[in-house]
Amino acid sequence: MKTHSFNKTLAILLFMTVCAFSAKAQEQTLFIRAGKLFDGKSMSVRQNVTISVKGSRIVDISESKNPPAGSRVIDLSGMTVMPGLIDAHTHIALHPGDPDQQTLRETPEYRAICATESARRTLEAGITTVRDMGNEGAALVDIALRDAINRGVVPGPRILAPIQPVAAKGSYQMVGYSPYISLPSSSFEADGEVEIRKQVRHLVKLGADLIKVYIESAEKKQTSNDSLTGVLTYTPEELKVLVDEARRAKLTVAAHVYSDTAARMAIEAGVNSIEHGLYISEKTFNLMAQKGIYYVPTLMVYELWRDGKVFGEVTPQTKAKLITTVNRHNETFKRALRSKVKIAFGTDTFSLPGTNAQELELMVNLGMAPIDALRSATSTAADLLGLGNVIGTLETGKLADIVAVPGDPTTDISVVEHVAFVMKEGKIVVGQK
Repeated sequence: MKTHSFNKTLAILLFMTVCAFSAKAQEQTLFIRAGKLFDGKSMSVRQNVTISVKGSRIVDISESKNPPAGSRVIDLSGMTVMPGLIDAHTHIALHPGDPDQQTLRETPEYRAICATESARRTLEAGITTVRDMGNEGAALVDIALRDAINRGVVPGPRILAPIQPVAAKGSYQMVGYSPYISLPSSSFEADGEVEIRKQVRHLVKLGADLIKVYIESAEKKQTSNDSLTGVLTYTPEELKVLVDEARRAKLTVAAHVYSDTAARMAIEAGVNSIEHGLYISEKTFNLMAQKGIYYVPTLMVYELWRDGKVFGEVTPQTKAKLITTVNRHNETFKRALRSKVKIAFGTDTFSLPGTNAQELELMVNLGMAPIDALRSATSTAADLLGLGNVIGTLETGKLADIVAVPGDPTTDISVVEHVAFVMKEGKIVVGQK
């Protein structure tokens, strides 16, 4: 009996020793050799840099450091290394196909499975953080996925989510159905200052990371034949109440707007970002710059919509309208470039998960300098999300969200679509393991 007890004790001690050794090994410093390095904030790249990573964080960045003999080294000397990209406008709970059919015919559980796959593909494309902008009637799928990723249950980008947007009754819902049918809502409806406060508090209770608000009605109430702009649905006073209640909970507010008038109202209410802003004037962009309000243009989704890659084939009338929309949106983006407004990278796409970086190429094609496009997807987006102190740049002490691409994205932005290495919080997702 004594021998058996001794052997059992020895086995336990051996197991504990192995666990301790494994834990220590995991905490050993990993060295990444970068041929070129874009740190997320500088206006140029550095050459032949070594990044030291220990655990989940960057502990050193140096041009001259040589790793000790026997160290683990990831050789990316033929690539450009940069921070993990941040997509500030996604819809992770949507997947390719008609969103109405997803809401009406699919369970939240099924959509959660699809979202899990989209999250994996998004991370593997070098997007290590997303600000999701509404789950489109998928219960709490986005929040559940966020928590599962944070706990290491499934792979995916870091997620910040508003769950569902706040909107005036009937202003943002599925269209084209009989008014006698009770349809699921893609937003949390609230009218008047009291209801708005209650709805924001409800979202806070559910675990929302930010508040999204719709200021204009859905497409069915368009004010012109060549514009997607609807009618205003909230008063300035109601918007200010929403922003005030969000501030009390220390949450930011993102405003979905198309028209310049709606953008002005959102700015006066004190929102943190304007999403889409298809028809904003240069004067309004200058005002946004003065107040520190970010612009998230989401260029790609309207091109995909026009080409039948988002909601399926569009009618000739809708296609003509979308051609005009894309052209006007492009001109709006050029106006934004002429101002000093902060532009954050966001795609608003769900139909092609993992292709987020195509948005950067569109931004550059419209006149944005490649280095500025990269900043929009790293340090600028991190600041918008309130995470600039932990991600968005490659600096000592920050989380080791690191990606590498062939070539030099500061001269050819398209190489960002071919990510060869992805690390999130010190764990390698794609590349040398």
